[in-house]
Amino acid sequence: MKKGTILIIFLIIISSCKSHLNKSQIAVQIPVETPKLEIPQTAKSGLDSLVAKVATTNGCRMTATIKGPNTTAYYSGFDGRTNEKITDFNDLYEIGSCTKMFTAASIFQLIEQKKLKLDDYLTAVLPNETFYDDLLIVDSKNYIDSVKVINLLNHTSGFPEYFLEDEEKVVELHSDPSELFTAEKLINMAKANPDQNVFIPGSKFSYCNVNYILLGLIIEKLSKQTYPEYIQEHIIAPLALKNTYLGSIFPNAKRPKGHYKDKITLMPLTMAGAAGEIISNLDDMQTFITAWNKGKLFKDLNTINSIKNDYFNDMVPGAVTYGAGVVNLMNLSLGHGGQTLGYQSYVGTMSSNNYTFVFSIDDATVSAWYPAIETSTLLNSIK
Repeated sequence: MKKGTILIIFLIIISSCKSHLNKSQIAVQIPVETPKLEIPQTAKSGLDSLVAKVATTNGCRMTATIKGPNTTAYYSGFDGRTNEKITDFNDLYEIGSCTKMFTAASIFQLIEQKKLKLDDYLTAVLPNETFYDDLLIVDSKNYIDSVKVINLLNHTSGFPEYFLEDEEKVVELHSDPSELFTAEKLINMAKANPDQNVFIPGSKFSYCNVNYILLGLIIEKLSKQTYPEYIQEHIIAPLALKNTYLGSIFPNAKRPKGHYKDKITLMPLTMAGAAGEIISNLDDMQTFITAWNKGKLFKDLNTINSIKNDYFNDMVPGAVTYGAGVVNLMNLSLGHGGQTLGYQSYVGTMSSNNYTFVFSIDDATVSAWYPAIETSTLLNSIK
């Protein structure tokens, strides 16, 4: 999810969306089926309508799923290019910055293991004088020694972004999926970025992928595993995510094909790394967000409670806040959006009733904010 024009687009969307939407001795016992509640038809119809609207209006393909704590999942999909309903919901897609929830969860796992603290300074955890040279100069003063781990998690570090504001230029420059990016290369790109907007750490919020590239390096140093290895062992395997992959090691020949302005794009996923490289599908992401919401990724329930309630700063004043790798969307849902210059996506869990929702849009120019708000509003009405 690039910062770019998020704030302007979001404010427009918010104003527009307000109008929408005893046989105990028997040796072998047969398990008793837990009754499943039914998702209200109004929610199903509302999701169908939203998905069709987004897909037809933008000429794209959108798939979505919603699920309650004790319901079966409901799926909806529409292809705006062919004007047909979608019935197969197993397709992979690039989840983009939804990856940040995986990265942030990993950091909190390391904190639970006493390997790290939120107040640890970046340069103490990951010392590299050359690496940080000239990365955070504000009014001729170097603030690199003031950056803490929490500043990386909630985007208050003050670091510059490595992506250019001009997305079309990014697509033009980096359209070769085999192009390899290292953390060092991305940091150097940030230093050279003419769109820099650096500030004193902790003084404000500004969404920046550099923060999560650095968190990825912290994970690698403290776990003594590569980022893909850590995510595979500590999140993907425990949750039995059968269709979730690290993009940096996923074969390009099998990559799902997203679009940018209706043209197929295959961006190098090493350009996203711990900030956005994961590929998954609807079911796996629904499994992930449900487990995250219940605190299943952590040993102590206080960890998830803290993540849900602390560390937030205004992303869109009065509407959206950003915490430790999680977005609070209008006090309706917690989750994250993602963009890869090929896809837009969102994963969320409702604050009111623990319903979950996931969707994928196969065109990066179609905003994920509008359907995220509409879906959150729709599910919030379920009692």
